[in-house]
Amino acid sequence: VGAMQFIRGMPTYKLLPGVVGESFALSVAERLNLPRYVIDRASELMDSDTKEMGDLIRNMEDQKALIDEQVMELENKKKELEQLEQEMKKQQQKLEREQLNARRDEAAKFAKKLEEKERVLEEVLEKLKSDPSKKMIARSWDEIKYVRRDALTEAENVPSVLRKKQQAAADADEQFAEMVPISEMRNKPDLNEGDTLVICKKGALSGKEATVVSASGKKVNVSVQGMQMSLKLAEVALPPKSFVVMKANEKRNMEAKDTMSKMARRALEAEEGAFTGGAVSGTVKKESSGSVMRLSSNTVDCLGCSFEEARRKSENKFAMVMMSKNPVVYILHGHGANGILKQKIRDWLGREKQFVKSFRAADTSDGGDAFTKVELKTSLL
Repeated sequence: VGAMQFIRGMPTYKLLPGVVGESFALSVAERLNLPRYVIDRASELMDSDTKEMGDLIRNMEDQKALIDEQVMELENKKKELEQLEQEMKKQQQKLEREQLNARRDEAAKFAKKLEEKERVLEEVLEKLKSDPSKKMIARSWDEIKYVRRDALTEAENVPSVLRKKQQAAADADEQFAEMVPISEMRNKPDLNEGDTLVICKKGALSGKEATVVSASGKKVNVSVQGMQMSLKLAEVALPPKSFVVMKANEKRNMEAKDTMSKMARRALEAEEGAFTGGAVSGTVKKESSGSVMRLSSNTVDCLGCSFEEARRKSENKFAMVMMSKNPVVYILHGHGANGILKQKIRDWLGREKQFVKSFRAADTSDGGDAFTKVELKTSLL
């Protein structure tokens, strides 16, 4: 069984196996311009069932042709979508590569600037070695502070950091836009002592939390960070939702800090003291040098070094740490073959009078006998 494919009454001369089709004899006769009376007579001789079957088959073939066109159109659209998806993936990969290259460039530039700061610090240390006087120490300490300030400035000017600052500024502007001054509110709230407001006027106090002390007429007396002042209702607003969420997050962070263990707090204070050279708050209780924990900031790694290399590294570390609040250095030498490096370092420490006040094996909690704990003098004179 087979039939020729017809689309809208026109033959395509394509054989469709297994399909019962209509002959389209009358349509072909009309297209070939056969005499009209011949076509009419042939139509009269066809029975009604044959005519209905022919009409049904023609309609079905027309519908099938329409469906085939729609399927073809869908296939083409699918291919277009797949091509568009591939193009988008390529664009995304290109963007990711550009972002990665930009971050690498930022890191390379920042690393180069840090290397310059490191060279300045090395020059300062060399000066200290050659002239360890109080005057030189004070001058060197000033130079170190300048280097640190420059390094922090460079870090703040890194494009990624600038973008974060810009985003924070945009968030602050968005929060400011949410605030409606109380004077502009239709239903003004009753302000009671202890209520929380937010300052919405431009200036240094913009966005600061204010606690109501008293309210009268168009003004309200508030307390801002312990300082009382009088503000107009046009200068304060009820806290927006974003402000409430921010304060809740700050409260959770403060609670997390309060639950910090004493040991963790001591470690952080020691790390801060080593980094800032002892410039810590006067409210912090000063600990004795004997309680200083071993941290990366006060440890010098001499594993794999010769004695001379270990001595130079230790002296450099002494010069950097001696100005801190807790001038203690841990020397990592290990046990090695027969403990030769450990013994040489300790013999040298016994002879070293310029930096060393005392030394001993580290406590078990700080690494034990693989480390030597050195307490430094607070003055080189």
